[in-house]
Parts: sequence; structure tokens; C-alpha cells
Amino acid sequence: MSRFRTILVTAFLLLSCTAIAQDDKKEKEKPPPPTRPDVPNIVFIFIDDMGYADPSCFGNPKMKTPRIDQLAAEGLKLTNFYVNSPICSASRVAVTTGQYQGRWGVHSYLNSRAKNEARGMKNYLSGDAPTTAKMLKANGYATAHFGKWHMGGGRDVDDAPLPKAYGFDESLVSFEGLGDRVMIRGNGLAEQSRKLGQGKFIECEKHETTGIYVDRTIDFIRKNKDGKFYVRMFPNDVHDAFIPAEGEAEKFADVTSNPEEQKFFAVLKEMDRQIGRLVDAIDEMGLAEKTLIVFTSDNGPTDWPKYYKQGIEPPGFTGHFFGRKWSLFEGGIRMPFIARWTGAIKAGKSDNTSPMAAIDLSPTFARLTRSKIPEGTTLDGVDQSSVLMGAPSGRSKPIFWQYGAPHATLMPGKANHRSPSLAVRDGAFKLLINADGGDAQLFNLMEDPGERDNLVKIQTDKATELWGKIKTWAADVGYEIKSGAVPTAPYTEPEMLPISINGEDVQGKNVGVGVLDNFGTWKFKAGSAIDLPKDKAPDLVGKEISVLIEIKEATAKKGVLVAQGGDRNGFSVYITKNGKSAFSVCLNGKRTIAESRYQMKSFTDVIVEARLLKGGKMELLVNGCNRGTAQIESLFTQQPGDSLQVGSDLIQPAGDYETPFSFEGIVKRVKIETNNPPKSERYK
Repeated sequence: MSRFRTILVTAFLLLSCTAIAQDDKKEKEKPPPPTRPDVPNIVFIFIDDMGYADPSCFGNPKMKTPRIDQLAAEGLKLTNFYVNSPICSASRVAVTTGQYQGRWGVHSYLNSRAKNEARGMKNYLSGDAPTTAKMLKANGYATAHFGKWHMGGGRDVDDAPLPKAYGFDESLVSFEGLGDRVMIRGNGLAEQSRKLGQGKFIECEKHETTGIYVDRTIDFIRKNKDGKFYVRMFPNDVHDAFIPAEGEAEKFADVTSNPEEQKFFAVLKEMDRQIGRLVDAIDEMGLAEKTLIVFTSDNGPTDWPKYYKQGIEPPGFTGHFFGRKWSLFEGGIRMPFIARWTGAIKAGKSDNTSPMAAIDLSPTFARLTRSKIPEGTTLDGVDQSSVLMGAPSGRSKPIFWQYGAPHATLMPGKANHRSPSLAVRDGAFKLLINADGGDAQLFNLMEDPGERDNLVKIQTDKATELWGKIKTWAADVGYEIKSGAVPTAPYTEPEMLPISINGEDVQGKNVGVGVLDNFGTWKFKAGSAIDLPKDKAPDLVGKEISVLIEIKEATAKKGVLVAQGGDRNGFSVYITKNGKSAFSVCLNGKRTIAESRYQMKSFTDVIVEARLLKGGKMELLVNGCNRGTAQIESLFTQQPGDSLQVGSDLIQPAGDYETPFSFEGIVKRVKIETNNPPKSERYK
């Protein structure tokens, strides 16, 4: 080595030693890192129907949520967190078990025994299901659940296991569960729950419920602060109906003119305050550095049809995401997510790339608490503890969803929010598709988070790849997929659609009906219809009437095909809940029905025809064969007051059903004649 190089190396070493010494001095001057246990306590906050952008730290444009924002500022935000269903019971089963809810027969919300059976659902989550609470309890954790349950019990279901069977030492639930529970005054479901017994009841107003749950949570933490605890606080807020304390809604009159939104903001403000009270109690007990707090929601914000009928938007925000509750579009399943563990999770960070699902929380909590997943138990979720600890990463497995036919019946009030029934997210791509391969929609969520640009016709290989993964998953979980189905681009939904009346096409308003081809083949789903206003509907006074509907496929095997007028004067051609064809006429307030004695043998390629003839004779035909007759006094003497609809009865029921009694399926042709009705003798 040359003398010059020796001098340089020596100088470098001297400088390095000096720098290291200075760094050591600075390190000694720093306060020691906060002491914390190897494993955390866990407080899990799961909100009811909170939209992605309801907290102001996730984009609420109209009001602030300071305590939720503070929690986010002290912890980590995830912007790619998903629940596994857009509806309460199914979402709660997934987050409780770490497994897809379909494995346990809970596909939608739990209702009465009859309605559960009609949708192919169990009455409650089996007590044999694996749960996070069971795992942590076996590891020495004290466990509790305070708040909404809705995984069994309530209505007429009195034999559901109590929360203790799922691993909880203490519990206080709402009326949609058993055991000790909160009873909201004036709530019909609470009154049904009261008759089931099995627990002590706390009477209160709805706006008091979250405070009660927080009180119990704080009390539980205080009793177990010297040990390890896992507690779930699941408020009933911000689920509608929104019922704030008296005088609170009016404080938001300057923020919004929407009265429902005023009430929603008042409820959200109080819930934010109560969450702050819980966090303050944790901090005041010196548990901030020993406790992981996780905050998220069970599904997107409300989308009941009633809001749109009132001419107002439903309360709750989804930010730039499309869709709401009951939808597999992002607004129904992507949720705000916050994790705070002082001293362990770096404060003020936001992870905008790592996908994580509700089913991941169970294996993640198990890893963080060093709890064992029981031998022989396979969770669908994956351990994402590294993501919570600040290391963004992908997800080792895709995330799958199923919501809709044949199990779920509740659908969004806005027709275009209604999604296909299956979905998968794998990396940046998301495919939504029906079980028959129809309505396929492919999105690159990293480039198009609002799901605006359907790539299914451009990236066919990716769509086929994801469809294959859905089919494999569906077979494993137990969902039926149509054999040989391939991804098919969605139909269009033009503003107007033609109905053939007396040989002419009359344009009706399209309410969510899809067009499958250029030959008048329409696809109807729950709540969709072609609505012809009264001034365009056919004149029925003194006229013989013939109504013909060609059904290509009936997926729900029930529903209104064509209806005009209402229960005073009007008619309806429909398929009953029992799968029978029916023709109903209401004349001067009296309803007469010609109904087939037999269920329809086939719901594919069927022509249903109804006739009202001179003398008041009613005929009902299926594929040209007479299936029912009836007799009324005369032809119509007054024009029906309501409009004409195809696919639903949107106003007063002209048949024996509750409106809208939507038809779900594919219709090829609708033809109405009042000028030249065929003679009935052809079918004698």
C-alpha cells in the first residue's frame, strides 16, 4: 500500500471512530425505549355500517371525527382493508372465525327460522366454529364481547349458543343475540328478543347504547389490567335508523339540509366521543404501550331504497369508491382501518398498498399474542402482523367474496350499486362475476380504485385466470357455479326501453334492467323494472286485454312479470312465491285471481299469456295451454290510476303479494294488446 493511501485510510478510520463515538453519546442521551410486554392486550372496535370515508381522517367532507382522527394519528392507517361480506351477520362470522362465512352457512343477515331456511342459511354460527376468543382464552387471555352480535339468537331463534360458547368470559349483546343484552325502547326486534328470555336486560334509548358498551369495556379492562385481555366493542351505531339524543340533529342544520344526514352526523359525533372516552381510559390506566387497538367497520353505509324515494341521498360516505352496503363493489366491502399500539406501531403512518381482509385478523392476532391455532383447524385468513408492524407487503392468497343469489335477497336501493354475486381480488386486479359467468367486470384497482374502466374485454386472459380461481374457491366453500360458464361482458342499461303495445314500441323508463343483446332480451334483478308512466300506459276501459311474456330464464322462480294500476283498479301477471303462474285483476277494489293449480315445471323458455275477455272471463295460459280461469263482473270501467311496470310492481299491489315483488331472470319479449285481442276459442 502506498504511503498516500495509508494516510487516507487512517484519516477515514479516525473520522469513523469519531462519528460512532458521537452517535453513542447521542444514543445514551435518548430516553430508554418504552417498556412493553412481548404480547399485547387487544381491544377490537367493529363499527356497524360505517362507510370508508365516514371518519374525517379517511375523507369525510362534511364533519370532523376528532377522536377517531387522533387514534389514526397515533397509529397506522390501512387503505386496502376489506371485510368479507357487505352485510352484518356474514361479515361478523368471518371476522370472528378467520374463515369464509359460507363454510358455516351464513351468507346474509340472520333472520327468523323460516326466512333463514328460505335462503339456505343456518340459524346461527355453530358453537364448534374456531374463534379468535377461543384461541386467546386458551393462552391465558381474559375475553369479552360488548355490543352488536347478530350471529344467532333473536326473532324466533331461541336455541343459539350464548357468547360464552364462542370463548367469551363476559358479554353484553344487543337484541340480535342471547345472554345479557341491551333492549332499545320501542324497537320491535327488542320486544321479540325479550320473549326469548335467557339473560338480564338493560332498557335504554338507542343513542345510549354505545355509552353502555364503552362503560362495560372500561370496567372489564380495569378488572383485567394486570393480566392479558381481549375485548370486542361492537357498537350498534351508525346503523340506521339514526336516533340521536334530543336536540343534537338540529346542530347540523347548517352543515346539510338532508334531515337524515343531520341525524346521522349527530349519531356519528356521539360515537366518536365515546370511542375517545374508551381510548382515554386505556391511556389513563397506563396500558397504551401494552394494548393493540384495532378499529374498522363491518360493511359499507346504508343504501335502503326509501332514501332515494324521498329524493335524498343515503347518509354515509364511501369516498372515491363505488357502491355501498349489500354490494361487492369497493364501497360495500373496503373499510377504514386503524391500528394503534404505542411504542410498537409507528405513529402517523398510512399503508396504501397492502391488501388485508377481516379473516386475516384471527391469524394476525394469534401471531401477535403467541396463541396457537388449534391442531386440525385451517383458517382462510393469513397472518398479516408484519403489515401492522409497519412492513407493507402483498397478500399470499387472493381474497374472495360471495353475496347475492341464491342466498341473499337484500339489494342496494340504487340499481347500479347492485353487483355480481361473486368477486375476487388478487394483487392489483379484481374480478366481479355471476355464477353463470355473466356480468363480468375486471378492474385494476391500483390504477382505477373507483371501478370505472371495465377491462374484461381487453385483458381476457386475466379475467379467465381469476374466474378459474373463483371456481376453485367456490367448490371448496360450497357455492354452485354453472358448468362450462365463461366470463361474459356485462350488458348495458339504457335510460329507456321499449314495450310493445298494440304493435308499437312505447318507451318506458329503465330502472336497472340490463340489455343482453340487440333483439330485446332483458335481464331483471331485484328492484329493477321498466316503468311506463300513466299517460303512456294502454287504455283499458271497456277493452279486451292480452298480455304475453316470453321468459328465457327465471332465477328466483317468482315475481311480477307485468302489472298496471293497483289494488283499486289494475291487473298483474306474476309467478307466485310457490312457483305458480297467476293472473290478477282488481276491479273497483275487488281482487280476483286466476291461478294455476300446479307449479311451473320449467322456468326456461316459457311463454305466459293472460287474457281478459268480453263478459269478464279471465284466462291464464302457459305455453299455449290453459292453466287457470276466473270470472269478474265486466271489463274495466275505470282506467287504472298507476303506471305500468314490467319486472316489478312499484306502487300499490295489483296481485296477492307485497310490492315490489321483483322478478329476477331473463325476458325475451313483452307484448300487450287491447285493440285486437285473440279469440279465446283458440285455446278451448
